[in-house]
Amino acid sequence: MFKMKNNKILLPILLIVFTLTACGNMQTANPDTSSDTSTEAPVASDGSGTSTDSASETPGTSTFEATVIETAEHTILVEPVSGSAELNSAGRIVVPLSDDMAFQPGDLVEITYNGEIMESDPAQLGEVHEITLIESASEAAPPEADAKTGTETDTEAAQIESDHKWDRIPMVMVNDKLYRDTGRESTAELRCGNMDGEITSTVDGSQIPTRNNESNFGSGFGYQYGADDTIEVYMNEKWFVFECISSPLEPSVK
Repeated sequence: MFKMKNNKILLPILLIVFTLTACGNMQTANPDTSSDTSTEAPVASDGSGTSTDSASETPGTSTFEATVIETAEHTILVEPVSGSAELNSAGRIVVPLSDDMAFQPGDLVEITYNGEIMESDPAQLGEVHEITLIESASEAAPPEADAKTGTETDTEAAQIESDHKWDRIPMVMVNDKLYRDTGRESTAELRCGNMDGEITSTVDGSQIPTRNNESNFGSGFGYQYGADDTIEVYMNEKWFVFECISSPLEPSVK
């Protein structure tokens, strides 16, 4: 009797102990919520742990198409094609040539330069990187043009000459000599502080100067004598080389 009573008391005690043990095990099985398991987004780097920027600074360049309207030994005079930004800045631009370049009036060319257009008449480019022939004048002529004769051909030739009569490379008359712009900037480092002369009068861009200190690109520009029968004209804070020519360059009409 006493033994059965003890068993009745012992059974509830065992149930309580078992319940407490199970609860303790469940609590210890929970993960540590205080730990940080988050990850950071990847950052582009150059291998040294610092972020990098893929953009790099490169010198600006501009490219435009133009038609050759006059040629000289070291330069060509071009007219930017319709719709180009350069046409808004200048209707005529003098472009220097390297020794291995040769073009003819009517050629369509593509010019890559540093984006700088200097204010003169005609205008000049700051630095020319490349000149590419896109279409030759001989290739651009339509086949039926060869069949035109007589009055029609004469009229068209007169119209072309009229349209291009103002297409002159910059020239200046000094000491009874005619000098023509080479399109090159002077490389002289040592220079006298005094001007040897000044351009005091000007004629229209379609004309050739006939009086001393007269030009067809403006007045008020100082000049100094250079080497090899050249003069150097100071315009837009730069010195430009003009070479002496025996006779004016007449525009070609084809």
